[in-house]
Amino acid sequence: MTPEQGLKLLQHLENVNDAAKNIDAFSDWYLVQNRTSGKLEWQAALRINGQLGGGVAARLATPADVWDRDVYGQIELKLPFMPRAARLNPVEWRPRRPHSNPATAPKDYALMTYFDRWHPFDLNREQTPLVFLQEAVGVAAPLPDGIESFSDYLHFCAIVWKCPDIEKVPPPPWSPSLV
Repeated sequence: MTPEQGLKLLQHLENVNDAAKNIDAFSDWYLVQNRTSGKLEWQAALRINGQLGGGVAARLATPADVWDRDVYGQIELKLPFMPRAARLNPVEWRPRRPHSNPATAPKDYALMTYFDRWHPFDLNREQTPLVFLQEAVGVAAPLPDGIESFSDYLHFCAIVWKCPDIEKVPPPPWSPSLV
């Protein structure tokens, strides 16, 4: 990514981060066979300040064989010069592994390790733009206390994504495995 492309990406991310968002059309959860049990995903295009376009979507994912565990969500942006979507404000609830922040993170977050976390745009905008493409380690912050259910998780996402419609997403059709 050239410096000019990095600047363009950051400007676009900032515009999307600041904008009100609504789901264009609701979709169903679908199964992706990438693990033994598969992964459940949900995705929908987003309207930005009432306008559709610009390659912005919300995505949620979780393993199919868990219940209220390992839930990951993000706003995704696709720009013509990027090989894949950039991620904005990812939120990870009850993940399998912790995240450790880099030493370059802001003072209160440097080298901190979190399980339940999100990656606020404001903490990452001063890092390399490659963090938004998952080509560099981003800066995470802990989720607030009180997120005990999938609906609590969606409520937090609705606030930080400025997308109240996200609270209407149905729970994933989880099928916990018996051990």
